[in-house]
Amino acid sequence: MKKNSQIKNRYKFEITLFKITNMEKLKTEDFFSTINEGYLDNQMIRFIISDNNFLIPDLYNNFKGEEFFVKSTKEELKNFSENINEKYTKLFNKNNIVEVIENIILKHLTGIISLARKAKKVVIGFDEIKIQLKKNKIYLLLQAESFSQKREKQINLPVYQKCKLNCLTKEELGIAFGKKNISNVGFLKSSFINPLVSDTYLLQSLRN
Repeated sequence: MKKNSQIKNRYKFEITLFKITNMEKLKTEDFFSTINEGYLDNQMIRFIISDNNFLIPDLYNNFKGEEFFVKSTKEELKNFSENINEKYTKLFNKNNIVEVIENIILKHLTGIISLARKAKKVVIGFDEIKIQLKKNKIYLLLQAESFSQKREKQINLPVYQKCKLNCLTKEELGIAFGKKNISNVGFLKSSFINPLVSDTYLLQSLRN
């Protein structure tokens, strides 16, 4: 079956080497250096066309099909959606494609935070985070977008974290903990950090 070749050719980008599958293999220190060098600025969102002729956003390589990649910005995604043939978008409203992608990332991100919490690799609470930061125990700090600027000045980023990640709301951070609001979440060194940063950075690029 012949696919929409114009869309395919326009959006068949060369994907960055730093997909999640590769990033999880990096040491945390090396991973943060890739962020500082700007590699995550060019993250791509993977789409596939299934055998049933459905277009599926497949950020985590769960499906098989003809694939192509779109740069993870609102502008590129909206341009992409405007050129999609309607017959491919039966699974979602193409006019809300950015919202669809955000929800996928947010669900995945919340799941990782929940797993990190169960593994006791998470620190919450303003005072406890400050204590653990002084001990260099925290490798990643996520802050709510509305976090108090006065309090923010009292918390330095972890040694390995050079960029502030604050695209989540207090309510979104609280979901993984069954709480109404959480302003700060610190993460101890673990295999959860790389995918957490990747997801958060991707979400931040869509919300900026």
